[in-house]
Amino acid sequence: MYLKNLTMLGFKSFADNTSLNFQPGITAIVGPNGCGKSNVADAIRWVLGEQSAKALRGGEMADVIFNGTDGRKPLSMAEVSLSMGDMDTEHLKAAGVELAYNELTITRRVFRDGGSEYFINRAPCRLKDIQQLFMGTGVGRTSYSIMAQGNITQILSSKPEDRRMVFEEAAGITKFKAQKREALRKLEYTEQNLLRVGDLIREVKRQIGSLQRQAGKARRYKQLMLELQHLDTQLARHQLDVLQAEIAERQAAVEKLRLEIETCSENALRGENEIAQLRERLTKLEHQVSESQQRAVELESQVDRHESRIHFNDERLREVEKQHGNALSDISQAEERRLAAEQELVAVAGKRAASTGALEQHRQTLEAKREAWQSVENNLIQQQGTLRQAQSDVFAAAQQLTRVRNEINVLDLQKQGDVVGLEKLATEKTQLEEECARLEQRLSGFAANVEAEKQSVQTRRDSLEERQQRLHEIQQETDQLAQQLDGSLQEQAEKKSRLEVLEQLQAEHEGFGVGTLAALKQTEQALGSLADKIRVPDRYVAAIETALGHHLQLVLTELPESARQILADLNANKEGRASVAALALKRSFDTSVLAADQLADVRPAGNDAKLLGQSAVPALTIVEAESEVVPLLKGLLGRTFIVADLAAATAAWQETGGTADLVTLGGEMLSRHGIYTGGYMSGNGSAKTPSSILGRKNEIAGLQSHLARLENQVNVSNRRKETLLSEQAALLAGLQQAQSELRAQEVSIAAREGEFNALQNSRCVLLQKIDTVMHEIQSLMAQAQQGQQKLAVMATQACELEERERELQQQLDDLNAGLESLRQQRDAANAALTETKVALATEEQLAVSFRKQEQPLEQRIRELTQLVEQRRGEISSFISRKSQAELEIEESRQEIGRLQLEREQVGAQTAELMAQRDSLEGGMASREEDLREQRRRLGELQNQRGALEVELAQNNMAVQHLRERIQQKYQVNLDDIRSECITITIADEGPARVRTLTPEEMAASGASTDWDAVAEQVTALRKRIEEMGPVNLVAIDEYEETEQRHQFLSSQNDDLVQAKQQLLEVINRINTQTKEMFTDTFRKVRENFRTLFVEVFGGGKADLLLVDEGDVLESGIDIVARPPGKQLQTISLLSGGEQTMTAVSLLFAIYQVKPSPFCVLDELDADVLYGVTMEEQGVSKMVSVKFHKAEEAVTDHRPSPLVPLSLAPVEEEEDQPHAREETLEFVMAK
Repeated sequence: MYLKNLTMLGFKSFADNTSLNFQPGITAIVGPNGCGKSNVADAIRWVLGEQSAKALRGGEMADVIFNGTDGRKPLSMAEVSLSMGDMDTEHLKAAGVELAYNELTITRRVFRDGGSEYFINRAPCRLKDIQQLFMGTGVGRTSYSIMAQGNITQILSSKPEDRRMVFEEAAGITKFKAQKREALRKLEYTEQNLLRVGDLIREVKRQIGSLQRQAGKARRYKQLMLELQHLDTQLARHQLDVLQAEIAERQAAVEKLRLEIETCSENALRGENEIAQLRERLTKLEHQVSESQQRAVELESQVDRHESRIHFNDERLREVEKQHGNALSDISQAEERRLAAEQELVAVAGKRAASTGALEQHRQTLEAKREAWQSVENNLIQQQGTLRQAQSDVFAAAQQLTRVRNEINVLDLQKQGDVVGLEKLATEKTQLEEECARLEQRLSGFAANVEAEKQSVQTRRDSLEERQQRLHEIQQETDQLAQQLDGSLQEQAEKKSRLEVLEQLQAEHEGFGVGTLAALKQTEQALGSLADKIRVPDRYVAAIETALGHHLQLVLTELPESARQILADLNANKEGRASVAALALKRSFDTSVLAADQLADVRPAGNDAKLLGQSAVPALTIVEAESEVVPLLKGLLGRTFIVADLAAATAAWQETGGTADLVTLGGEMLSRHGIYTGGYMSGNGSAKTPSSILGRKNEIAGLQSHLARLENQVNVSNRRKETLLSEQAALLAGLQQAQSELRAQEVSIAAREGEFNALQNSRCVLLQKIDTVMHEIQSLMAQAQQGQQKLAVMATQACELEERERELQQQLDDLNAGLESLRQQRDAANAALTETKVALATEEQLAVSFRKQEQPLEQRIRELTQLVEQRRGEISSFISRKSQAELEIEESRQEIGRLQLEREQVGAQTAELMAQRDSLEGGMASREEDLREQRRRLGELQNQRGALEVELAQNNMAVQHLRERIQQKYQVNLDDIRSECITITIADEGPARVRTLTPEEMAASGASTDWDAVAEQVTALRKRIEEMGPVNLVAIDEYEETEQRHQFLSSQNDDLVQAKQQLLEVINRINTQTKEMFTDTFRKVRENFRTLFVEVFGGGKADLLLVDEGDVLESGIDIVARPPGKQLQTISLLSGGEQTMTAVSLLFAIYQVKPSPFCVLDELDADVLYGVTMEEQGVSKMVSVKFHKAEEAVTDHRPSPLVPLSLAPVEEEEDQPHAREETLEFVMAK
């Protein structure tokens, strides 16, 4: 395969869709710093599955998305597609990819929200699919196909174990190693399942025994239950027949009482109808009485109005009579004055005949008197106009006063009507309020009951919620307990398995020599090994094992003869060698024997005491041993001390001069002879390493203690689980009952709320009626208040008008008096003037003078005559008004008489109606008494029937209970059971014998059933069943299921064992194949590396070595190199250029064995590729020679003058870089 195309969109600096087509040979990507050359290599690494943002020179994966510039917005997605050509179809099929042609395109996308996608030929796939696709091809994110900037020497600086990854990729075994890891994971999972299945099989075996006993008990229980069912159902059938006979008898009695009740009910119904008719008539009479009383009130009101009218007209008559008297007085006075004027006229005429006085004096006198007369006359005329105006004002005031008094009378009548209306409305309001108060009382009671029931419902609901919450908590706790149990059981199984392995290893003395094992089998002479007699804390296990060494395997015996016998047997049987310690021999030569509990009190002396200053711990003080081996331990560890590390051991040894053995906590040793002992030890000497004899012993003790705690924890959890399950069952039972009660109470509340709402509606109607009445009362009160205010205003206005009338009358009287005075003055002046004129006429012209004197008198007489006529016209008006008032008075008196007569008739009618009402009330009381008697009799009959119905209901309930009990207990319909004859024979020993006879056999033998004996037998059977205690009825099925499960688990265990064997075989095959492939590849790479190193450096020597040749599959790889003129040294001491050329030589050696489809060199090293030294020119030539069959992409700042390549310059524009492709051919320099 080969690299064909790379397309980038939104990846780092490539904002636009950028496509790079790779030609055969070397393609160079050149450009200035920062133009995005390394981003091409990052894109290839990223699309191949790189998951480390740091490896892509970023902080997080979103950093690979184009982040925008000053003139361009950021993108939300990055996508890279890599196209490969000439794919191996067989390799693709092995990887699970089917292609119709030999081209492959892989695509990766990432979004800013963290989402990512992978595609193979635009079909979605997993990252794992892409990784598996390129395994073994030399292509991948960590393979040698991509050499990033500055990383060329990383292959040299890596650890030997990490360095082999490149060789594994070259050998093509990465795919096999992945398969091996998968097989190992499956093997581990299979072993865990084997442990789990083994535990389950043991648990199922334990359950089978218990279930077998429970199943036998359940079978006996079923047999007794069948016998009990037969007898109990027959007894129930007998009880049902007895109850049905009683029910039939009581039903007949109830029917008889029903007929009597119907007759009595009909009589009571007729009485109720008659009473209803009487009540209807009484209601009509009361309505008529009310109307008659209302009519009487209306007639009384009309009489009052007519009497007020008569009173008003009397006042008018008195006023008219007064005005009439005044007019007559004015006429009398005018007549007298006219008579006087006429007499005066006669006197003037006489005087005119006799007057002959002095003319001049008379003229002067006449002129003076004329002026005086004219003045008086003017005053008189003015006074007469004032008088007429005053008379007009008095008349207008009298008319206004009359109108006001009429309005006052109307307001008085309206006030009386308002008072009557207010009294009726107040009565109606009181009735409505009383009814509303009664309704409020009922509502209050209802509300209290409803609220109490709601609180009860809420309490029940809270209780239900608490129970449900408790059930939820119990379920959660049960689940947690189940998980804890599973975890504890799994841990218990693991620990048990570990303990069994360790105990088996200890029993078999794993780690002991062959001879020691043979010696320990001679139990007659051997007392055990030294390791069995001592106990060491975990921290000091490695130190003590190092200090004791092979002495831990000492075979202990009591006597020297036994020791010699054991060695002789080993020699004779050729069973190996062993070390044997005779404890008696040691005790006989040890005069300072210490007890086992005195080892901790041992104190060093002499030079050894100096070790305590070096923080050294005597080995004897930390060993717990049996008393019989204390002398032996004193000899073995008496001069042994424990220190932290070798540095401390060295310092202590130098301080003491080598008087003691020093061991470290890590298991290293510095002997008193100055000999160091240490290095790698299996398991690092850990106390938990199976190969550690003392550590194994400590771990067994720890596991036993931990298993005891786990066992106790499992028992506690099981007891707690059983308690929770019991509580859960009780809660579920109570919950169902509480839910039923809650639903019933909610239905009751709904009914009560309906009644409560109906009462509230009635209350609203009453409140609306009260509001209406209140509104009418307020309206009437407002009207009455307005009438009262208007009446007060009218009364005030009437008083004011009366006062004004009196004032005007007084002014009129004063004006009349003044007018009379003026008239007198005028008359006097006129008389004097006349006298003067007469005297003057006498003197001058007697006839003319007298004539002139007569004219004023005639004028005066005419005026007086006119006044008399005016007053007489007023008198006519007064008479007309008086007649009108008298007519109205007479009409009112006649109307009053008629109304009083009608009122008397209405009163008589009311009395008659009230008498009829009293008569009806008496008749209705008599009928109500009869009705009460009928109802009492009806109540007695109904009570009798109720008692019978209660008894009948009790019988029916007993029947129903009997049926339900039989149905619920035995799932049998009691009506379908046929009565049988049962005989019970009581034996002296053993259970009673029950025999059932058919009806035909019973009729033939004349036998009958002793139901008391049947009841006793039923009781006995129930007692036997109760004495059996709890019975697991499902134990039979559980036993069968458990047996089947045991068989199933056994087959599963066999399958797992077989699968484990198959996995082990697969792993062995993979190990064999990968070992061969790696060995062959390593050999070839090694040969190529030796050759290429000499070519690159022009001499020298290099080699590749396996760190552990015994473990080819896991061994690290060391690189040794000696450039020309230098001694052989480690890679790290080479110069930078030498390290680079060494690494390039190694990579080229790998390429010669397993060429990669392509290779990306990202600014590998400018001094190496494009330098001017001969070595560097050799490397540049090697690039073109060694990669002539593979594509290579090189990124650098400038093209090489030595290598022909396809040039793809990267140009940097204002917004982002872009690539343009061109091919340049160079002639290689020699």
